[in-house]
Amino acid sequence: MDQLRQSQPSRSTEKVIGKFSLLATALLAALLNVSVAAEVNYQLDLAQVKQQQAEITMRLTNVEKGPVTIVMASASPGRYARHDFAKNIFDLRAFDAEAKPLQLTRTSAATWQVVADSKDIVVKYRLFADHADGTYSQIDRRHAHLNIPATFMFAPAFAAEPVNLSIVNKPQQWRVASQLTQVQGQWRAKNLDDFMDSPLEISEHQWLSFTQASHGNNYQINIALHHQGTVAQGEHLKTLVQAFVKEQQAIFGDLPDFAGKQYTFLADYLPAVASDGMEHRNSTVVTDDRSLLQAEYAQVETMSHEFFHAWNVERIRPKSLQPFDFTKTNMSDLLWYAEGFTNYYGKLALKRSGYFSQDAYFEQVLKALNRTLQAPGRRFHGPAGMSQQAVFVDAGVSVDPTDYGNNYLSYYTYGEVVALGLDLQLRVKFGRSLDQLMRQMWVLYGKTEIPYDATDLQKQLAAVSGDAKFAERFFNEQVNQSQLPDFKALFAELGLRLQLAEPNKAFAGGVNFRNEGAALLLASRPLVNSAWANAGVGIGDTLLQLGEYPISTEQDVQLALKNAKPGEKLTLKYQQKGEVIVTELVLSQDPKLTLVVDEQATAEQLKRRNDWLNSQAVSLAVM
Repeated sequence: MDQLRQSQPSRSTEKVIGKFSLLATALLAALLNVSVAAEVNYQLDLAQVKQQQAEITMRLTNVEKGPVTIVMASASPGRYARHDFAKNIFDLRAFDAEAKPLQLTRTSAATWQVVADSKDIVVKYRLFADHADGTYSQIDRRHAHLNIPATFMFAPAFAAEPVNLSIVNKPQQWRVASQLTQVQGQWRAKNLDDFMDSPLEISEHQWLSFTQASHGNNYQINIALHHQGTVAQGEHLKTLVQAFVKEQQAIFGDLPDFAGKQYTFLADYLPAVASDGMEHRNSTVVTDDRSLLQAEYAQVETMSHEFFHAWNVERIRPKSLQPFDFTKTNMSDLLWYAEGFTNYYGKLALKRSGYFSQDAYFEQVLKALNRTLQAPGRRFHGPAGMSQQAVFVDAGVSVDPTDYGNNYLSYYTYGEVVALGLDLQLRVKFGRSLDQLMRQMWVLYGKTEIPYDATDLQKQLAAVSGDAKFAERFFNEQVNQSQLPDFKALFAELGLRLQLAEPNKAFAGGVNFRNEGAALLLASRPLVNSAWANAGVGIGDTLLQLGEYPISTEQDVQLALKNAKPGEKLTLKYQQKGEVIVTELVLSQDPKLTLVVDEQATAEQLKRRNDWLNSQAVSLAVM
């Protein structure tokens, strides 16, 4: 340093220093003229958890003068129906930077307008929250379980700005679990979309984690487990999760590049929470009112489904859901793939990981297959059309009756059966598999995060199968229309027989019942062409007699049907809107199917079955 002081700069050096001085002066002048960057800062005050309330403050910085629109979301990522979250906020106020009140004008059910006269706008309100699932929020003595769109208002004009969240007055023992980045005591999101996609679990929870390697990176998979069970039960759950994570990674070849190299399950398994699961980019919410022991760890089935979404829907994303609109319903005709194929793989991964035995997995397959084959709604829509119904049925609320049992089939179930059929067709006809299609979609549309449409999906099916005509027929007949493949023939090629479970059992049609005192009423609309429907019985009707048996309980109905045969006619007496009606209930054959292992299966058939059902995670060791 002394040498530097003693040396004299040359004339050329002085010129360079002079140029840098001028540049620094210019930069300083420019900086003085640049306004402070806009930002959104939230404060969540949990002082009133006993009242199931929170006070929330939103501060918008560097606001341009004029009207600013403030919104409470009406939609939430992962849900497709409308949800009016604004109904649970109250005591709404607005202030300027000096705490002077500003006029707040409500312009619609979920939007307000405030006129800015300073650089900052502060909006304060209170939230009531008492429904813990993947869509809503719950605040009580146990936790603050927060879905962001159900909790925080936002300003659309600030959607691109960074978001900071501070949490105050939380109980001392509570910790925060979230995919948000923690920076100096605050939780930070890149922008509104990032913030809205980042649920929070604030509670005294068990924290579990394991490391999963993927292409030279180590990812930490976390479980924030809020439950009333033991530490050992949580550890057992972790082993089940670790097993299916490996199987799902094997399907795609690698893990998504999770932010911060972490992914977190936010699990609430407590009384008075709703059973649900909701995917997010780097985390998921899973809820159940049963303990792990009560459910025999069945919660892992939802966890597997939601983790598969980290690839399929969070990154392999339909164009119709991009960008997500927080102010209205988001309709897509590709939910049969986004949700239904995820349903299929959530269960298949659990079979490959050892959670499901072969018999237990076949029960899962048959449950979806029987429901789909028997669904009258397939007359009206194929999987694409059923997907578009999500805006009405995905936890949407209405008070008027519907006839969904006869004109709708869940795109989860329908899509799961379509995935099953496509997987079997690829294996039997082409020596390929659905795994290869999923990986192709991941490489071309997931890793690159290029949204896809049905044409893109058809193109990749043609590439994987090597048969463009097959891909075209599949979409025309099995996606846009209601046709299904010949499952009996397909299963036979895997050494399995698909057959009637009880061919001699009589069937009246699946309906639900409820008791009102000593009276038994129909609680659901009968399926079209079922014995109940053909007899004219409707929802709310009171059953009086079936065959020789007076009816007052559901057990009486089962007893009357127990020894009946297909084709038999039983006298039915029921009351409908004050009128007693006597008619006949004409029974049919029980259509329920079962799978039986063919003990004479060939080696080729056994290989197909094993390739379908057995673990694929061994492939990770050689990648």
